[in-house]
Amino acid sequence: MKMIDKKVDLRVTRTHKLLKMALLDLLCEKGQIFSNITINEICDKAMVHRTTFYKHFKDKFALLSSTLTWVLRDYLHMNVEDRLQQPLQSVSKILFGNVLETIVQNQQKDEGFNNFFIHYIGEIFRRDFLELKRRGKQFSLPIELVADFHSGVIRLLVTWWIQHFEENVTAEQMDEYYYLLVNENIMLE
Repeated sequence: MKMIDKKVDLRVTRTHKLLKMALLDLLCEKGQIFSNITINEICDKAMVHRTTFYKHFKDKFALLSSTLTWVLRDYLHMNVEDRLQQPLQSVSKILFGNVLETIVQNQQKDEGFNNFFIHYIGEIFRRDFLELKRRGKQFSLPIELVADFHSGVIRLLVTWWIQHFEENVTAEQMDEYYYLLVNENIMLE
């Protein structure tokens, strides 16, 4: 059977881009928090009708997820092993020096955004561990447990790091904290 290439509908691509850019603009506005942003505001900024929004996204969280994936595309193309060996340094490459840094700073007080963002980052690390399993890496514990444990630690560290943003803790220090926390001898110190 011959494989038919699925054509990319440029109208869909354009609509997605407009909605993502509108959300990014709103998230970057000083004093604007994600929890208070409405679908109508996003649509007005994107110049897209509300019904069109719902043809493409279930809700604003689905748009946020798609937007984060779009912003993090370079990070998501990094080598999985590199991301896992230096998890917080990897996160810092995407967190600092781009639009995401502005967003995280502006959304620092928004519990809804932070919970979503931290869960999103944790899920990336969970998928990374599952990818290692798919590639044949052997673990002495169930991989799902290892993935959930490490993604939980990463979520915790990213949360702490965001909450202590002004303390200028480096990514290298955060990776040191990570390795100290996952060290099996930490309770024996």
